[in-house]
Amino acid sequence: MLACALILTVCIEDEGNHGNDDTRLFILSTLAGQHKPRVSCALCKETLHVFDRYPLVDGTFFLSPRQHMSSAVEVKVEGRTQYLTCVCMGCLERCDLDRTIRCRFCGQKWDGSSLVLGTMYSYDIFMATPCCAERLKCNNCYKPLLHPHQRLNYSDYSHPVTCPHCRVVDTHFVKPLSYCFTKRVFPLFQQWP
Repeated sequence: MLACALILTVCIEDEGNHGNDDTRLFILSTLAGQHKPRVSCALCKETLHVFDRYPLVDGTFFLSPRQHMSSAVEVKVEGRTQYLTCVCMGCLERCDLDRTIRCRFCGQKWDGSSLVLGTMYSYDIFMATPCCAERLKCNNCYKPLLHPHQRLNYSDYSHPVTCPHCRVVDTHFVKPLSYCFTKRVFPLFQQWP
C-alpha cells in the first residue's frame, strides 16, 4: 500500500510506529498555515486534537480530490488541488452502530479498521475500495468505467481518468460521501412472503 505526500512516495508498512517525518511536517505545516490546531471527523464531526508527534491524531488523515466537508483543508499536491481530511478512530473502527456507514447501493459496510492510525493516506480512503458496480460509474454520463470485477490500485481510484463513453476527464471514482454511503440500516434482501 503506497502513500504519497507532496512528491515523495512512502511505503506505509515500512513506517512502523514512528511514521514518515516528511508526511508529519506536511500535515503540521499545512494545518499551522490555516491556524487549525484541531480537525473534525468527516463522518461524525467530532473535534480531534492534532499532536506534533506520531500518532498525529486519534484517527487518520487522507487527501481527496473532493471536498467532503467544509472544514477540509485545501492543499496543492503535484499541481493538483486536494483536500486534507480526517476520520476519527471511532468511525474507522466502527466502535458503535451510529458510526457504521454502508454503501447506499449494495448495503456493504465500509471498514477502515485496517488503516494505520495517526498518519496520512495520499488517496481518498472511502473511495479506494469500491464494493459494487454503482461506484464505478462516470460522474457525467453514469456509464460504467470498469467491469465490476476489474480492480485498480487503492490510490488509482483518486486519480483523474477519461470516461471511454463521454470523454470527460474527472476523478470519476471519487463521489460525495452522501451519494455513496448511508448510516441507515436496511435489509438488502427480503424473503418472499
